[in-house]
Amino acid sequence: MEEWFERLQELDIKIVAGNTDGDSDTAETHANHDLSFPIAHSVPVEIAEKLGAWVGERQGKAMVQPCEFVIRADGTVAASMYTTTQLGRMKPEEICNFVKARI
Repeated sequence: MEEWFERLQELDIKIVAGNTDGDSDTAETHANHDLSFPIAHSVPVEIAEKLGAWVGERQGKAMVQPCEFVIRADGTVAASMYTTTQLGRMKPEEICNFVKARI
């Protein structure tokens, strides 16, 4: 994603990531991948559910499944992607094309 960051910025696309892991895991991910965009940490299940994320269970613990959104400037959702595996993730090039064509 980082290699696309500049191109996304040119289209005024902002990236914000979030996860349910704690601060130390998030900081490590941020540093290891030299990311320029913010990552929220410790996102509670209640917030994930408000976003429409799927919440499952693994080893007796609630687990938020990956989800992605393209949100318009007015706060409405233009596109969303939900997945339970590594398949079906939004690709930066597709996001750029979508924004140019529809937003």
